[in-house]
Amino acid sequence: MLQIYSVCLHLFLILLAFYMYSLGRRHRAEHQMLREQEKYLRELVSQYAKSADMMEALEESMRLCTKEFQREMEKLIQALEAGDFSEESENYCKSAGNAYFLLFFTLCGTIRSFGDQTYQGLSLFVYNIRYIKEEIRIELLRVTNGNYAFLGLRELALVPFFCLYPIRRWACGVSVGLQRFYTGSYGFATMTICFVFTVVCTFLVEELHHPSVRKKQHSFESSLLGNAVVAFLLNRHINRHYSYYLRKNEKLKELQGYGNIREFLCRKIVLAAAGMGGMLLFFALYDFYGYQAKTLTVQWILVFLAGVCGFLWPDMWMIILQNRARQQKVEETLRFETLLLIVMHYAQITVEEILRWMERFSVVFQDAVARALDDFSYQRRDALNRLKEDLAFEPAERLVEHLQACDEITIEQAFYDLEGERAYDMDQYKQEMESMQREKAALARVVAFVPFVLVLALRLIIPFVLEGLGQLSSYQ
Repeated sequence: MLQIYSVCLHLFLILLAFYMYSLGRRHRAEHQMLREQEKYLRELVSQYAKSADMMEALEESMRLCTKEFQREMEKLIQALEAGDFSEESENYCKSAGNAYFLLFFTLCGTIRSFGDQTYQGLSLFVYNIRYIKEEIRIELLRVTNGNYAFLGLRELALVPFFCLYPIRRWACGVSVGLQRFYTGSYGFATMTICFVFTVVCTFLVEELHHPSVRKKQHSFESSLLGNAVVAFLLNRHINRHYSYYLRKNEKLKELQGYGNIREFLCRKIVLAAAGMGGMLLFFALYDFYGYQAKTLTVQWILVFLAGVCGFLWPDMWMIILQNRARQQKVEETLRFETLLLIVMHYAQITVEEILRWMERFSVVFQDAVARALDDFSYQRRDALNRLKEDLAFEPAERLVEHLQACDEITIEQAFYDLEGERAYDMDQYKQEMESMQREKAALARVVAFVPFVLVLALRLIIPFVLEGLGQLSSYQ
């Protein structure tokens, strides 16, 4: 029976390996798309210099690109022909391949709407392309360095579990007395522990390398809150500790897609129940295979600890997401600055149109910008003041201050030093990213070695030590 259990665990890890491989292929495709974009923009500058017609240059430049990139560019051109804020362009902005396509769409849209101009002796279209190329190149370097730093770590976390059977065959060949450590209750428990840590460490390494983006969607917690009894009990608990949960809810607002305080509490309860259920299932399997835990008290203590870990997990994950949210705010602010550099030289552009473009680019700041845009038509000053408060991020607040100054001066005058500010913010961002990537890679290496250490200790060192001590005591 233990062999069937072992085969099931191995099959699960094989499926996990295939899933990780598919994720790797997707990330490689995204990396290739960035390379194609950088190559395309270089060719576009050359084609535009020949034809001086943007739409013709767009079509000519994509002839040597991959079919996938050509399909993406065809969607972009169709959205351009439909108009800046048409339904088709809105749909394209929601489904664009990445943020750099959105920046490029903004640039092409302004040229199509207001025409090209000369700035510092260059075409404004060509001059602004270099901002997008700069961001793409920085991202390419970041991705390349990250791939090198995390090379082989997922495999390192997965492979040790597949060495359990060879270790068992070798150990039993060395000493028949070691058989009890691989077929008895000790073998069942250690195999399960190694399996759980292998799965957790593999996902942690993947999360450190490619942080997942949580999107707003109808979650299981939302469905559970539809139950009147659950909603009533949660509301009653929140009202008893209103001040604490109000502060907690403000922090949750900064985490795009993580839900409100009710969903957060519901998630904690669900994970606590899942932790306790998982531990109970482990003991059920333990009994099913004919093994008996020493005492019932120990079982219930472990079940309780599993529930506590599940209950506290969302709080620990929230701390990680808060650090990630700051990184997303920096990236989003840099894109706002690039967007403003693209549109600021056109006298026809308005603050309201800038806010509409900012809303398209927003992820972390989306709710704040959307609220400001809704109120802007009848409460211009109040809307911008409220936006500044809602952003609560100094670099983004400076941009709003410049927008407020547009009541008295032109947009170009209000953002006259934006290029210098962006250069400083970009250098700071690169330094922070390099430092963060080194820290994440170091942590990932530690995490990836955990399954190896567990397999070595639980399945090799401890059985040999205990068997040796047993033989030594029998001789005495």
